[in-house]
Amino acid sequence: MRVAVTVPELDVIVTVDVAPECTLDDLKAAVACEFDDAARVERVVSGSFVKDGRILGGPNGGTLRDAGVLEDDVLTILSVGSGVAPSFASAGAGASAGASASAGSGQREATAAALAELRANEALLAALRRTAPEMARMVDANDVEGFERAYAAGSLGLDRDLAKRRRQMEEWQALAMADPFDVEAQRRIEEAIRMENVQHNLEIAQEETPEAFAQVTMLYVDVEVNGTALKAFVDSGAQMSIMSVTCAQKCGLERLIDKRFQGTARGVGTQKIIGRVHQAPLKVGNEFVPIMITVLEKENDLDFIFGLDMLRRHACSIDLRKNALVIGSVGVELPFLSEAEVGKVGLGVFDSEDTAPEAAAGTSAPAPASTADPSGAVDEEKVSRLMALGFDRQQVISALSATDGNEELAGALLFG
Repeated sequence: MRVAVTVPELDVIVTVDVAPECTLDDLKAAVACEFDDAARVERVVSGSFVKDGRILGGPNGGTLRDAGVLEDDVLTILSVGSGVAPSFASAGAGASAGASASAGSGQREATAAALAELRANEALLAALRRTAPEMARMVDANDVEGFERAYAAGSLGLDRDLAKRRRQMEEWQALAMADPFDVEAQRRIEEAIRMENVQHNLEIAQEETPEAFAQVTMLYVDVEVNGTALKAFVDSGAQMSIMSVTCAQKCGLERLIDKRFQGTARGVGTQKIIGRVHQAPLKVGNEFVPIMITVLEKENDLDFIFGLDMLRRHACSIDLRKNALVIGSVGVELPFLSEAEVGKVGLGVFDSEDTAPEAAAGTSAPAPASTADPSGAVDEEKVSRLMALGFDRQQVISALSATDGNEELAGALLFG
């Protein structure tokens, strides 16, 4: 007879032709022969057969006929070798299926039978003792009523994601057995496989790299601009060092803003550039260095961004091993601020509603990293003359747009 065996942990279904007198162990060996990987073989060999929520066999195994397996039946192998959750799921599934099999007195007998199966399977019972000792005590004491109450109350501790995946797998099996050529069935099977792979990838990441799920504090350092203490956001992805107009006012730089260098900063959204401060004193540690600042019109969460232009100019190095910004031009190391020192904005996490272009530009650091808006009509003669100096067309158009078509200022902007 033909029997289909599914292994949810491996996302596979194996069809095997066997005799009714075949033992469960022999069937398991036949399924294991389908895999070349030792780890997968171990998952199969160490697992238990489950049919209709019932764990098949016991310490001495048994034949397929004894287990009630018929032609075209679908069996599931749930492994205990790769983690306790799948083992417990099978135990819980057996209890759940038994508990809901009939009403009244039949329900108790079914639950009692499920507890007997748990006691007969040492591997499953050991897993249950590790994950839910109180439930294991009920199994050992054959406390049917207590087990039913605990399960009904949802206190089994069953991983709900795993339960959802198991239901999806059962649906996948039903679709595959019903009509393998049904287009809708194939689409749903494909989605079930994809979600299973996504979940598997998530579980691997959670186990091997749990630190990747922690929030990362952005890189901030303490500086002073024109005598005003600021927390500077270090952003090597920002083309320019920028400051909000409010922060410029606080630092006493508003009178030095050259409004001839207006334009539009484009990135995640847009913001208007109202001008530039050509030079301001920046104190790093006990040293002073000159810095050029582009000033944005709109207020945002980042008052001051130390961009790539100044990082290059002062030969800076972001040293994550030392957790410091090394200012090479003056030999100063500025330690990056901790999460407590920075506050909520330093986590780089913003509300989901901040998705409009202007809101994104105000809260996302890359927004000011782009060049000025290159759109709009340009004087081709000016473009040609500036291109003759060695700059490409896009750079020239951006410079002219940022300076409202002033050829001399555009040239100065291009030469830096």
